[in-house]
Amino acid sequence: MDQVSISASQVHALTAQNVKMVQPGEGINLWFFGMLVTLKALGNETGDSYSLYEVMVPPGWSIPKHIRTQEDETYYMLDGELMWIIGEQELHATKGSFLHLPRFVPHAFENKTNKTAYMLCSCAPGGFEKYFLEVAKMVTASDSVTPEYSNDEINLAFKMAEEYGLVFVGHEESTDPISFDLGQLKDVERNDKMISLNKNHEGLCYWNY
Repeated sequence: MDQVSISASQVHALTAQNVKMVQPGEGINLWFFGMLVTLKALGNETGDSYSLYEVMVPPGWSIPKHIRTQEDETYYMLDGELMWIIGEQELHATKGSFLHLPRFVPHAFENKTNKTAYMLCSCAPGGFEKYFLEVAKMVTASDSVTPEYSNDEINLAFKMAEEYGLVFVGHEESTDPISFDLGQLKDVERNDKMISLNKNHEGLCYWNY
C-alpha cells in the first residue's frame, strides 16, 4: 500500500483551515413565513458539501408538500412533534427522530400539537441557504411576534423557489389561499381546487400564512 508523508505544519493547516464552532444561540436568525430558521453552516463554509440550520416550527404550522430537486436532506428532531407526509405515507416524528430525504421525494410536515417543535436540518450539497437569505426576514431585537408577509412577498418566495430547485406539489386549501403557477403567479378564488403538477412543473399551491 502506498504511503503519504505529511509534515506537522501540513497537518496543522489541514485541521485548522476550516474548523468552526457555532455556540448555542449563534447563527443567522431569519423569519421564514412564521418559522424561525437559524443558519449554522453555510455552503461556502463547508466547500459546498452541505449546509446546516435549525428550524423552530410553531404550534399549528405547516409547510405544503414540495420536492427538492438539487439536494438530499436530513432532519433530526430536537424537541416537540411533527407529522410528516412522505409521498403517501404519514410519519410521526418525535424528539430524537431522524429522517433522511433523498432529492425528488415529495414531502410536507405539520405541527399538530400545542407545543413548539425544533429540528436540525441539513442539505447536501450546500447552497439552499441562499434561498432563505433571499426571501426570509432578518430577526431583530425588537421582534416580539413573527412578522407579517404581503401577497407580493409570498409570490416572490414562490418565484424564487424555482431558481433553487424547489417545486411545490400542492397543499390543502387554507383559509386565505394564495395560488401560484411556477410560470405565472396569480390570485385565485377561495374555493379553487388544488391541481397536480404537469410535466412543466406548473400547478397550484396553497400556503398557510
